[in-house]
Amino acid sequence: MAHLKRQEMPKFWPLGRKKKRFAFVPVPGPHKKKECIPLAVIVRDIFKLCETGKEAKKIIKNKEILIDGREITEEKFPVGLMDILTIKRTKENYLILPSKKSFEFRKISEKDAEYKYCKIIGKRMLKKGMQLNLHDGRNILLPKEEKDKYFVGDTLKISLKTKKINKVIPYKEGADVLIIRGKNRGIKGKIKEIILKKDLQGQRVKVEINKEDKIFKKDLVFVIPKGF
Repeated sequence: MAHLKRQEMPKFWPLGRKKKRFAFVPVPGPHKKKECIPLAVIVRDIFKLCETGKEAKKIIKNKEILIDGREITEEKFPVGLMDILTIKRTKENYLILPSKKSFEFRKISEKDAEYKYCKIIGKRMLKKGMQLNLHDGRNILLPKEEKDKYFVGDTLKISLKTKKINKVIPYKEGADVLIIRGKNRGIKGKIKEIILKKDLQGQRVKVEINKEDKIFKKDLVFVIPKGF
């Protein structure tokens, strides 16, 4: 599909639905269609580095934008949760976080831009070792002997240069979390209890938010480091 009707685009995209008929449609990539924003929309409509889609394409084709340290030349590349965006011309780095209605582009230092936080969403044993599946489409293969070091729900701090794991932030009671979808999107809290009983909707977790306990699906929480 070459185009996406604006009436059908996710509500959090910063585009008017009546001014024009079509919008950029994200290509398959590290984030789901409903959980990302095409890079051209970010360049033109969020950072306002240009006024037209054609100009946005040119900026991107000229390799002026980095995502997770990589030069991206596809204007429809899907950008989403916890990605690191770098604008070459200004040497600015941004961490992409969920906010109430869309995404927040939080400016970070060059040093902080060397790392990325990724949530483990899957774990399986292969003949060659243990494979961890991360929220941004990455797969990491580790020795089988390390299977008890990593669990689904944990967050990994990964070096974008070496691709190696720098730190593990466990999914456990007392951990700080960020709500990544739903009406509490973008709000921080603390895990009070991991509810082990499963049902058709999956595992639940009790999170304290502003001194109030709320129940969320495990998929909706993202463990973050203290003081994040």
